[in-house]
Amino acid sequence: MRIEKLSDKMVYMDNTLTKRILYNEKRILNFVLNFRPGQGVPPHNHEDSDLIVLVITGEGEMTVDGAVHKVSEGDVIYCTGNEVFSITNTGQRDMSCFVVLSPNPSPVYLKEI
Repeated sequence: MRIEKLSDKMVYMDNTLTKRILYNEKRILNFVLNFRPGQGVPPHNHEDSDLIVLVITGEGEMTVDGAVHKVSEGDVIYCTGNEVFSITNTGQRDMSCFVVLSPNPSPVYLKEI
């Protein structure tokens, strides 16, 4: 068993989003994405890995297969691996998202930013 503190992973930078890994295990990858207002991730998918995103704090827009959805603190989003999504902090304060990918995808996603 391991216990991690989400607050330790909520790190913001003015010049780029941050990604802080919590768990990188054989069957699951979990990390926190942190965005200043205006920051986001471009459209992409995760092949064979399903995605769960919990908005911890802040608000923004998540686009899934071209449809734009407003998301805010407490929202939980599920996407299949083939759905193309992006997320952008459109609010006035910092935004953090708790992300789970399963099964653990290719090594390209394993790097912290």
